[in-house]
Amino acid sequence: MSRKVFLDTGIFFDCLESPDKRSLINHAINRDYQFFTSLTVIGEVILIMKRDAKFAEHLTGFFSLLTEWKIAILVPTDDVAVICYEFSQDLTDGRMISQKTDRTHLAYAIAYDCDYLITSDDALIRYRIPLRLRDSDYVKPNTLPLDGFRKVVMS
Repeated sequence: MSRKVFLDTGIFFDCLESPDKRSLINHAINRDYQFFTSLTVIGEVILIMKRDAKFAEHLTGFFSLLTEWKIAILVPTDDVAVICYEFSQDLTDGRMISQKTDRTHLAYAIAYDCDYLITSDDALIRYRIPLRLRDSDYVKPNTLPLDGFRKVVMS
C-alpha cells in the first residue's frame, strides 16, 4: 500500500542543495511512497527564490524535482478551508499563531489524508492540531524532519 508524503517548502531547498537528501526521496519513491505538495508550497518556494538571488539558480532544478518525483500538486478543497479556519481560531499554541503559511501547508496535508509531512520547521513538528479538528476526525500526519523520515524509509 502506497504511503502519502507531503513535502514542505524547506525540504525542496534541502534536496536541491544536498544529493544525499535527494537520494532519500528517490529511495522512498522506489519503496512505493507517493509525494505531494500544495499550490501554497510552490508559491512560497518561488517567492523565496525571487527574494534571494542565491536560491534563484535553483528554479529550474525545483521544477525538475516536481516532474522527476511525479509530485502531485494539491489544490484547495472545502476541507482545506475548514481546517485553515479552525487553525485561525486556535490561540492555544503561540508558536503557530503567526505562521499562517505553515498552518496552510499543514491543512493541505491533513485534508488530503497524508501519512507524513516532511518539514524542517520544529514548531510545525511539535504543533498539536486544535481539539475541534481532532473531534471532527481530522488527523495530523506524522510530521518529521528529513532525518526522521530517513529512519522510517530505511526500516
